[in-house]
Amino acid sequence: MKKILNNRVKNKHKGFTLVELIVVLVILAILAAILVPTLLGYIQQARSKKDLRNAKALMDATQAAFVELYSVNGDVQAGHQLVPNDKSVLTSGQNKGKSNPNGDQDLSGTVFADEILKLVDFPKDKNGKYDKPYIFMVAAGSNATGTRMSQYDKFTLYYAMYMETKNSKPWYYYNGEWTTVNPTNKQMLFDKTDLNRVKDGPLKGKQLQYYVIVNKPNWSLMSGTFWNEIKKISD
Repeated sequence: MKKILNNRVKNKHKGFTLVELIVVLVILAILAAILVPTLLGYIQQARSKKDLRNAKALMDATQAAFVELYSVNGDVQAGHQLVPNDKSVLTSGQNKGKSNPNGDQDLSGTVFADEILKLVDFPKDKNGKYDKPYIFMVAAGSNATGTRMSQYDKFTLYYAMYMETKNSKPWYYYNGEWTTVNPTNKQMLFDKTDLNRVKDGPLKGKQLQYYVIVNKPNWSLMSGTFWNEIKKISD
């Protein structure tokens, strides 16, 4: 009887066998393979939603800035800059240094851009510069010579592109909605002879003029680098 009891005590303290440990590890690996991508997806969705909230807030702040600009520069003549800042020049090629025919402006680092970022209360780095976003640009009706856009169009935002960090998925605004699909690649088609004129959709016929508010990577809007790099990171 004593011997039987001793055997039972020994069996109580017996550990897992190698086979049992392998089975447990396999089960854990399977669970991780199922759960980790799901959890990462939830995290990515949460980040993307936060980015979208910031994009909308920045879009509203920029439109407010353009409305204020309209109150002081609403009678701007065609071919003149809506935002008084001479950064709308070509930066490469044989026309380097000449005015951009469409009047697109890279306003990153200007007082105008900083005032917009201040409205959204973006954080600053240790050097006093705004830490985010990585890229933000908008487009209103073109004020280039020869266009027939109304003064209202010239101060109304029809397009935006927002990228919070270098590794964030870009958000785009067009036709009154936000999406992660790059409209210049797929849906908002432009005329082949005029890349600033919308070919299809609710904005058909409108010629747009672009304003870069933040340009952390310093891609050149005027030389086309900006657009080529954005295509690489877009859906």
